[in-house]
Amino acid sequence: METTIQTSSFVYADTDLHNLTSTPMSISGCVVMLCTQGKATIVTGIETLELVQNATTMFLNGSSILLVNASDDFSVRMWSISYALYEEIIPSIPPAFVDFLTKIPAYIHSSEALSLQFVRVSMDMAQLLYLERSLQTASTRIKNFALNYILYLFDYISPFLKSSLNAYVNREYMYRRFIADIYNFCEQEHDLQFYASRLCISKRYLSQIVRENAPEQTPKQLIDKQLIFKVKSLLASTDLTITQIADQLHFPDQSYLSRFFKRHTGIYPSEYKKSVKRIQLISVKGF
Repeated sequence: METTIQTSSFVYADTDLHNLTSTPMSISGCVVMLCTQGKATIVTGIETLELVQNATTMFLNGSSILLVNASDDFSVRMWSISYALYEEIIPSIPPAFVDFLTKIPAYIHSSEALSLQFVRVSMDMAQLLYLERSLQTASTRIKNFALNYILYLFDYISPFLKSSLNAYVNREYMYRRFIADIYNFCEQEHDLQFYASRLCISKRYLSQIVRENAPEQTPKQLIDKQLIFKVKSLLASTDLTITQIADQLHFPDQSYLSRFFKRHTGIYPSEYKKSVKRIQLISVKGF
């Protein structure tokens, strides 16, 4: 079973996501999953998500994911759209929902919920659209399908938007905002002052908030952790050179990125890329 994360315009698959277990993958566009059986843990860089039966996830453009601790029977149904199609529909999606998905990308439906029935029917529709993707009107129908799916989830989940965020006390909420900002801005902003300024607090106060919610971590460690995860995903899932990755992630130059990567991982980016290629080659031969 094979999964494509960086897509053509539209992809559907029934998969165990086995090719996400060795290296993180960078998502271009949008990926929607429904766990049909088993359970697994997905790492998004800083945080982890637990996927169980009837859980749905939606990973937006720029996310990076790695599958760990999957049960033998773990399986998902999934569909994905390309970056170009994502750019077409994102203006129609309420910003509050995009923000919600950044903070809470997984949702578990109860077995009797109408929302679960909708997701299952939508997966059937996605499979049909994928099989008919060469038809004349397919691109329009795929665009409408993706937008309608996201808007339905917004209508269903919107009552929980405010309550889910209000469930945090002030410092917990500030921590969630900080984590969301790291996901949204770490490619461009590496300096702690940027994040403290967005929260209108001092760097010292931000450090206190992080210590309360992520013991033994500092704000800078969380930023660097996400950056390393992003570098790994780009090395593993794209053909970008190290110089191009340094430019995309706003490092001063290739040498700076290489030293940063080695300081955190013990090896240089070029060594990591070679090891990933060997793993991928072994995986292909053994498939």
